Amino acid sequence: MADFRKLVAISLLAGILAGLLLSVLQHYQTLPLILAAEQFETPSAEHVHDWQPMDGWQRNGFTWLFNGLTGFGFALLISASMYWRDQRDYLPGLGWGLAGYLVFFVAPSLGLPPELPGTDSAELHSRQAWWLFTAASTAMGLFGLVLTKQRGLQIGGACLLALPQLVGAPHPEVAHALAPEALQQHFVLLTAMNNAIFWLALGALSGRLLRKVTFQ
Repeated sequence: MADFRKLVAISLLAGILAGLLLSVLQHYQTLPLILAAEQFETPSAEHVHDWQPMDGWQRNGFTWLFNGLTGFGFALLISASMYWRDQRDYLPGLGWGLAGYLVFFVAPSLGLPPELPGTDSAELHSRQAWWLFTAASTAMGLFGLVLTKQRGLQIGGACLLALPQLVGAPHPEVAHALAPEALQQHFVLLTAMNNAIFWLALGALSGRLLRKVTFQ
């Protein structure tokens, strides 16, 4: 139980720091693109009275809070994995961060890339289900391919990596986006870069903090 509390504390600190880093990157890189895309939208009557955080401290505060909580959850996964594998330094942390980036961003983004406001999407539940299926399949695939030495598990892992893309992500019958294509492509590129930095920082911080803590 004492070790678990230490893992939670490590993950909370790593998640807050990495989440703050991601929030700063988003503020200066992707937020301007989101605001630009919102200019192409015409608010519908049913959304006029919906509450939304105001631009400025409200929007930035909610972004940082969401990124910090998300970072904490992912850092807990990384810290627990490194504790289980007895890998406690920033170099293996970078490896686990890269794995998290592949599992939770790259693989899902191959089918469902990040989208700007005003982009038509498939039904929310179907997209969420495919995202979860893709993340789980990619995680199991990487485990079989990288962390085992059995030929059969490695082949099965490679198949699991490809399975979500073969199934295909849900998309609307007719795709339509209000923002220009160049703006969308720029947004996808910057989002991928920001998430790569976030995951590598999260892994390195988790590994470094694990090294400084004495476990039973």
